[in-house]
Amino acid sequence: MGDRLIAGRYRLEERIGAGGMGVVWRATDQDLGRVVALKRSQVGDSGQIRREARIGAGLHHPNVVTVFDAVIDEDDRWLVMEYLPSRSLADIIDAEGPLSPGKVAKIGVQLAAALAAMHEKGMVHRDLKPGNVLVAEDGTAKLTDLGIAQWAEVTRTGGGLDVGTPGYVAPEMAEGQQAGAAADVFSLGATLFAAVEGTSVWGDPNAGPFVQLRRATSYTLEPIRRAGSLAPVLTELLRRKPAGRPNAVRAADLLAEVADVDVPKRSRRFRVTKRAVAIGAIAAVVVLVGGLIFALREPASMAAAPRPADSVGDLRTADPCSLVDPSVLRQFGTPELDTANGNFNACGILLRMSPDDGDIVDVRLELTFPEAPLLEKPVPGRLSVREVVGKPEEKCERVIPLPDGNQVWVHAKHIQDWHAHLCDYVDPVAVHAAAVLNREPIKRRPGPFAAGTLGSLDACALGGDLPKEIVGGPAEPDPVFGNWECYWNHRDMQVAIRFEREWAPFEDDGARVVLGSREAFVEIAPDWEACQAEIPHRTFFGNGRAMIETVEIYVSDKVKKPQEMCPAAERLAKGIAPRLPSL
Repeated sequence: MGDRLIAGRYRLEERIGAGGMGVVWRATDQDLGRVVALKRSQVGDSGQIRREARIGAGLHHPNVVTVFDAVIDEDDRWLVMEYLPSRSLADIIDAEGPLSPGKVAKIGVQLAAALAAMHEKGMVHRDLKPGNVLVAEDGTAKLTDLGIAQWAEVTRTGGGLDVGTPGYVAPEMAEGQQAGAAADVFSLGATLFAAVEGTSVWGDPNAGPFVQLRRATSYTLEPIRRAGSLAPVLTELLRRKPAGRPNAVRAADLLAEVADVDVPKRSRRFRVTKRAVAIGAIAAVVVLVGGLIFALREPASMAAAPRPADSVGDLRTADPCSLVDPSVLRQFGTPELDTANGNFNACGILLRMSPDDGDIVDVRLELTFPEAPLLEKPVPGRLSVREVVGKPEEKCERVIPLPDGNQVWVHAKHIQDWHAHLCDYVDPVAVHAAAVLNREPIKRRPGPFAAGTLGSLDACALGGDLPKEIVGGPAEPDPVFGNWECYWNHRDMQVAIRFEREWAPFEDDGARVVLGSREAFVEIAPDWEACQAEIPHRTFFGNGRAMIETVEIYVSDKVKKPQEMCPAAERLAKGIAPRLPSL
C-alpha cells in the first residue's frame, strides 16, 4: 500500500502501528508538504473513526494528538492526525522494563493535563492505557486513540466488557457502570502503575481478560513495590470509589511534585503561608494533599520531637485547640482563637479581613471519625494532610488521618457575604496541626467542663429509648467522636441528636413548643432533609462574647417528607428536655 495517494492528497509512506480501531500510517500531506499520521478504520468500526474525528476536532491540547481532518477514500474512512516520531508507552515498557518513578511521573503529568482538558469540555477517554500513549525522544507524551471516547452526557449501554481494556479499567466500569471522568483518572493510575511496576494493576494479562475483570470488580490490586516516591500518588489515583480519587487537575499537581516539573495552566496549588516558611532553623513536616507527600518548613521552635502522636487518647479530654495557632493566618487579617463555637470536638479561628465584622472567615478544626477506612495505616511522626474538597471560593476541606483510626478535619466557611479563597486559610491551619501531631501527642483539655454544660453529657444516652422507638427498630446508637453527636438508623428512618455552641442571641426561627420550663423551636432543615427541633440550653460567655449552647434534634425518612417528621422531632424534644442539667 506504500505510495498510495489517499483522497487525492495524502501519500502513504510507512505503516507505523495500529490503534484500537485502525491501522496507522506515516504519510505526507501533498498540499501542505507536512508529515502526518493517517489511521484507516477497521472493518465494522461502527463509526469510531467519525466519532474520533468529532472528539478530536473539539479538543486542542499539547498532550493530545491533534486531529486535522477525516476523509473518505473508496470504501475506507481515514483520520488525518498530527505525526509524532515516538514509541507507545507499551512498547517502551516491553523494551526497557519498568521505568523509574521520576520518568513515569513526568509522563503522568502530561497525561493528567490532557485528561483535564478533555474533562473540562465534558469528554471522557474511556480507554487510557500504555498502548494509547505516545512518548517522544524528548519525553513529550501525548494521548491518542479517541476512538471510544465520548461526550460525558452520552449514556453508555452494555457491560464493562464493551468499554476500555480489562488491565486498566476502573472497578465501576468493570461492574458495568457508565464511565465518567473519575474512571479516566483510575486508568491513568493503572497506566502509570504498569509503567513503574511492569505489570497490570489487575495482575498478569496472560491470565485472560475475564480474570482481570473479576479482580477489578473485587478490587484486588497488585501490590505497589517499585514506585518509590510515586506510590502515594498511585494510591490516590487507584482508589476504589470514584469520589475518593482526585480530579485530573489535582492529579497533574500531585504528579508534578514527584516529577519536579511545573504544570501549565493548572488550578491554584497548595500554598504555604509566609509564617510557615519563616527564616531560621527548620524542621521537616510531612504533608500529603490528595496523595502527594512533600516537606514543608516550620519554625525551629517546633523541631523538638519527643514523641509523635499515635492516638487521640481519651476522646472527651483531647483538646482540639492544642492543634490550632491563629498566628499562621496573621498575614491575611486579624485572627482570633475561637474556643467556644461549634460542637465540643471543635476549635477554630475567626479571621477578620476588615475592622468591622463584614469580612470574616471561620476556619474550624475538628477531631472526628473518618467516613471511610484508610487503605494504609498512618505512621506516627509521618502524618499527612489530605485534600477532600478544593473549590477555593466555595468549599475547602482537609483531613489528617491518625494512626488510631481517628482524624483531624479542617474546613472553612464565609461569614456574611464576603467571598475568599477558602483553601488559602484552611491549608496553613492543617499544616500546622500536622506539624504538632508529628511532634507530640494531642494535649488534654485545661480542665473539666463547666457545671451544667452540654459538654459533660452523652448525646447517645440523652434520649433514652425514644430514638429507637421513633426509628421503629432495633437500632443501636452510632456515636460520633466524643459522644457529643449520635445517630440511630433503621430502614428508611434516621434520628440524630447533637450539641452545638453558637453566637447569642438564639435565632428562634421555627415554631415554638413549650417544654415545661424550657422551649424548643421546630422547623424544616433543608440541608439535612429532615425536621429539626432545637432546644436552647444555656447562655455563657466565650471569647469575650455571649454564646448559647443548644441541643439539635433531626428526624428524617427517605420516603416521607421532612414536615411529616416534625411530630416525632417534637416528641423527642419533649423527652430530652427534662434530662438536661438544671439552669
